[in-house]
Amino acid sequence: MIDHAYGVSLGEIEYDNLDVYKRWRNDPSIRSWCRQTGLLTDQDQEGWYERIHKDPTIQMFEIRRNTDEKCLGVCGLTSIDRQNRSAEFSLYVCPDEMGKGYGEKTLKTLLHFGFSDLGLNRIFGETFEGNPALALFRKLGMAEEGRFSQSYWKKGRFIDSHIVAMTYDMFVACLDRYDRN
Repeated sequence: MIDHAYGVSLGEIEYDNLDVYKRWRNDPSIRSWCRQTGLLTDQDQEGWYERIHKDPTIQMFEIRRNTDEKCLGVCGLTSIDRQNRSAEFSLYVCPDEMGKGYGEKTLKTLLHFGFSDLGLNRIFGETFEGNPALALFRKLGMAEEGRFSQSYWKKGRFIDSHIVAMTYDMFVACLDRYDRN
């Protein structure tokens, strides 16, 4: 269990929850912001579960509320590059819990884990044009490093994606602010 005192903890991905994760990922409020193009199947979830347990460049977690251990979503670090000390973050909060601050709490916890526990120097992510989460990433001190023009076909048109990132130095500069909020 990973807990850095931000109100959520990160625990093991539970095999018995694969159907719940699939239902959340297939919900339009989440799927519209993911790279996936179609609905996930049981076979997709099984393959994902096997991959995350075999691939050392992936560390995925179930997000749990500290007060009652309720599962709130899934997050993790992928494309972990130990040589260059970087990784890509992934995060979604279940539709019923969106807008309650769990994304912010989770991202703070995940960044803390990546920088402090794994010793990473850079954590980055990609998000689509119009995703409200982009404001959260900026609020937490991430820098927008670039934009890929018309990089994904979504909702009948090409949309841009944004690359955001934080380095260890940026994270350290934000820690006081994180702890106050």
